Amino acid sequence: MKASVAPVVLAGAIGLLRWRQLPRTLRYLVALTWLTLLTEAVSRLLWWQHRPNLFLQPIFAVGEFGLLVLLYRQELRSAAFARVAPWLVGGFSLYILTASFLTADLASLGSTLRVVESVMVLGILGLYFRKLLNELTVEHLEREPMFWVSLGLLLYFLGDVHIFLFSNFLFLNYSKEFNLTVWAIHAVLYMVLYCCISLALWLPRKK
Repeated sequence: MKASVAPVVLAGAIGLLRWRQLPRTLRYLVALTWLTLLTEAVSRLLWWQHRPNLFLQPIFAVGEFGLLVLLYRQELRSAAFARVAPWLVGGFSLYILTASFLTADLASLGSTLRVVESVMVLGILGLYFRKLLNELTVEHLEREPMFWVSLGLLLYFLGDVHIFLFSNFLFLNYSKEFNLTVWAIHAVLYMVLYCCISLALWLPRKK
């Protein structure tokens, strides 16, 4: 198992141990963690069997985005966002379904999907940080689980949008060593994300 998966396993274990103490918001986060682990396990199993696994990317993207929308709908408590949320998930799902039927290049489609998803998630994170700054109700950010979650997501999806936006150009115009370095950076951001999630799930619940 690659080292980058270790923080995901840790987050999943913490989520199970603390499930009953977690608010609904963070339970969506546990569901996302286990969806990630399930997708990773199925992907590796297919790879070991020399079978294609790229079809998992669109399925995971819908699940990931849907759970993040549910998480931030609960956290933002905004009537406007609650009304828009089903349209965001439905529109993204329809886009993926349509794009999947119209292209045979799943690798290229996967890169495009990650860019689209990253932009939408970054927009949602912008709403969260604006709310955080405007309301100023959090006295100790280091004790706020959703701050750590949002910080991890911000770093990860900022990296994602740049890496996947230029992935085809990088593969064609730069050396194999350079591309390996880029994906190593992506792996580090992935680990940082799930370390932040692990911390968020471990922090004691506010009374």
